[in-house]
Amino acid sequence: MRFVVGVFRLIWVGLLVCFVLFAVLVLFRFISSSTKGRMIRRVAAWLPMAFGIRVRVKGRVPDEGSRSTGISSRGKGYLICANHISFADIFVLDSVLPSRFVAKAEIARWPLFGAITTGVDTIYIDRGNRRAIVLVVEAMSAALEAGRNVLFFPEGTTGPGDRLLPFHPNLFSSACSCGAEVLPVSLRYTLRGETTTLTSYAHESLFRVLRRIVFTPGLGVEVSIGEPVATEGRDRREVCADTARFVAQSMGMPDATAERAEEIRRMRAEHQREA
Repeated sequence: MRFVVGVFRLIWVGLLVCFVLFAVLVLFRFISSSTKGRMIRRVAAWLPMAFGIRVRVKGRVPDEGSRSTGISSRGKGYLICANHISFADIFVLDSVLPSRFVAKAEIARWPLFGAITTGVDTIYIDRGNRRAIVLVVEAMSAALEAGRNVLFFPEGTTGPGDRLLPFHPNLFSSACSCGAEVLPVSLRYTLRGETTTLTSYAHESLFRVLRRIVFTPGLGVEVSIGEPVATEGRDRREVCADTARFVAQSMGMPDATAERAEEIRRMRAEHQREA
C-alpha cells in the first residue's frame, strides 16, 4: 500500500509540475501581478499535499494583501526570512505568503524547475560575480519599494533540519535601506510529530529526496510566523540578530547566529589582550 501511495504521489507531482510550467510560460503573460500572486499561492498549496506533507501554520501576517497576493496593501512589501531545509520550502512558504525569492543563479539552469523559478520572478544571485551582493540588494530593495514580498534564506545554504546554521546579515541591507519590515518565519519538518531531517537535501540530489518524501507517510511541516521586525534607522546586523532569535526560539533550538557573534567577540578580545 505504501508503494502504491508513493507512486500515485509521484504521478501527481509530475502532473502538477507540468501545469505549473504551462502557467508560468503561458498564463502568466496575460494576468496581473495580483492575480499571479493568488494563483501562485493556490497552486503552491497543492504541491505539499502531493508530496504528502501536511502544512500547519502558527501566527499570522498582519497585512492581508501580502498574505493573499504577495503585494502589500499598505506600502512596502515584507522581507521574509526563513531557515532553509528542503526544496519543498519554496512551495510551503508560497502557499502561506506569495513572494519573489532569492536563489543562486545555477537554479535557472535546472531542467523544468529553472523555467518555473524564472517565470515566478526569482531574483538570482551570481556567486561568481564580485558585485553580486550589491546587485541583488538593489533588486531586492526595488521589489520591496514596489510593495512586493521578497523571500531569502539567510543561512545561505541548506540546513539539516534538526539544527540552525548562522544567519548572514548582508542581504538584510535591502530592507534597512528602504525601511521595509522583516517578517521572520521558521520551518520545522516533522515525522509523526517529531523533528526530522528526512526532507533535507543538503548533500543529496533533489530527485532522491523527492522520492524519499513521497514514499514516507506521516510527514508534516510547522510554519511559525513572527511579528514584523522594524528596520528603519537600524543596522543590518541588529535586524539579522532579532530575526535569528525568533527562528531559534520558535523551533526550540540553539541560536547559532548569537553563538557565532559571541565567538567573534571572544576572539577579538583575546587578540586585543595579546596585542
